[in-house]
Amino acid sequence: MDKMENKYMSMITEYIDGTLSPEREKEFQQYVQEGHIDMAEVDEMAKLQGIMLSSSAPAPSAALKENFYQMLNEAQLKQPQAKNPTSLLERINASLFGNQYGRMAFGIGVLIIGLFLGSNLGSNSYKEELTDLNGQMVEMREMMMMAMLERESVSDRLKGVQMSSALSSSNEKVIDALFLTLNSDPSTNVRIAALNTLAGYTSDPKVREGLVNSISKQKSPLMQVNLAELMVKLQETKAKDELKSILESDQTPEDVKVTLRASMEKII
Repeated sequence: MDKMENKYMSMITEYIDGTLSPEREKEFQQYVQEGHIDMAEVDEMAKLQGIMLSSSAPAPSAALKENFYQMLNEAQLKQPQAKNPTSLLERINASLFGNQYGRMAFGIGVLIIGLFLGSNLGSNSYKEELTDLNGQMVEMREMMMMAMLERESVSDRLKGVQMSSALSSSNEKVIDALFLTLNSDPSTNVRIAALNTLAGYTSDPKVREGLVNSISKQKSPLMQVNLAELMVKLQETKAKDELKSILESDQTPEDVKVTLRASMEKII
């Protein structure tokens, strides 16, 4: 896991930033030639440069907008003394859907709502409403994450994985989406990103079990090796049977088998 992240992901970032040293540049080109790094995907990832300030927000579907307005209306029904709800909706709409700074829009929306409520509600009600709105903003982030993970662009799906890291590790929808990505996304880079994120949630027994079950679903040697390294780190004995099935497969390259055997020996 760490090996992959340090050797490839950080190197790709340096390549995009133009900060690779001559030695690292040579190593980078070698990985490209060997097929470990896909330049087509690197070119897409280059578009992520300055993501917080320059990337376009995904075009929201009609359903996404409808759900957003529904949640806002529910919040406003709980505060009958609030003024100009239509004006507030227009301002949130302009902030969330009317400009290109998609990732910043959530913060802008919270700020506008917070200021609005703060000027119209008492201290206790203000805190209660902010708590409620915070929950609704989490739901919005979930919806945006799901939408990104379903897009055709590799870079967009990588954004979706990145967005998931800002959500709670106890969020079942997020965990399920990450496992779906880990087990079925056509891009190895996206699956690696999902694996890196899930590796941070292994204190949850369900996540550990899901990672073990994912081993048999991986056809990429790179994914198999990275999962094996994670199992060593976790000392997950249940992974041995899954790794053994890969070792017994005629489709597994011999060099991968050597690596997997070494990993199995390290799991006590």
